[in-house]
Amino acid sequence: MRKPNRPLPTLFSARTTNKNHVAESFPFYIKEYGYSSEKKFVLGTNNSYNDYLLLYSVEGTARYTKAQSTYYVQQNMIVISACNTPLIFTTVSKEWRYYYFIIGGSHAKLFYNYVRTKNDIILNNPFTKILDSFIDLYDLISDNRPSPNDIWKYMNISQLIHNIFTSIYDLNTNISQVKELTPAQETHVNLALKYISDHYPDDLSIDTICAKIGFSKYYFCKLFKQQQGVTIHQYVTNFRINKAKEMLAYSKLSVNTISAKVGFKNSLTFIRAFERAEKMTPSEYRSYYQ
Repeated sequence: MRKPNRPLPTLFSARTTNKNHVAESFPFYIKEYGYSSEKKFVLGTNNSYNDYLLLYSVEGTARYTKAQSTYYVQQNMIVISACNTPLIFTTVSKEWRYYYFIIGGSHAKLFYNYVRTKNDIILNNPFTKILDSFIDLYDLISDNRPSPNDIWKYMNISQLIHNIFTSIYDLNTNISQVKELTPAQETHVNLALKYISDHYPDDLSIDTICAKIGFSKYYFCKLFKQQQGVTIHQYVTNFRINKAKEMLAYSKLSVNTISAKVGFKNSLTFIRAFERAEKMTPSEYRSYYQ
């Protein structure tokens, strides 16, 4: 993964900016900001219809709930949402680190409407410079040293926010273009993904999946790895572990029962796979929710 051009902060903080008529005269300005790892992060209760959230998930996974809909936010995902209703983030992994900014300004609503998505979540390509822009914006707004020229600071804050919106717009445009140019072969990968999603508790051998979609094993394994970045076996294992994480967090089922329900042949194989993926045992993972 491409590393950002600046180091991440060593300390967490969250702050509200003081009301400033000069700052608010620019197209964008910051109302609240932070680099945090709170296990539960709630917005919207004290915000207005003119406040908008820009959040970058740096590491880990969180559950995101808005208007009775729930999604999962993982590394390199961006959340952009109006703050007109409570936005609730709950950490799912051992730790979740994120940058966030509550922004306002005369252009905030317009640019938000240009980049908004149905579920508020945008999967960022880590090779873009969007994370760098979040880091730069946080560093700039956090710099409390006396400045002879506040106008310069407010102008650059507004420009960085503009850059973030522009980069997200470009990202969404590229995704749309890729979808339009999707080769016919990728529909077979999509069929495989749907089959895995529907049958993950069953015996999902590579031969079974290839037989269901009518593709030769050798060619399809190569195609799948090219498009998904992992082998079919790795994808199935990761999918099952993610399902297991949901059950560990929300149910009282035993580890052995969960192991069987998500398709592992025995609990020992499940525990070993879980530890490799999450760097903790299933029981340790569950302890965060008890």
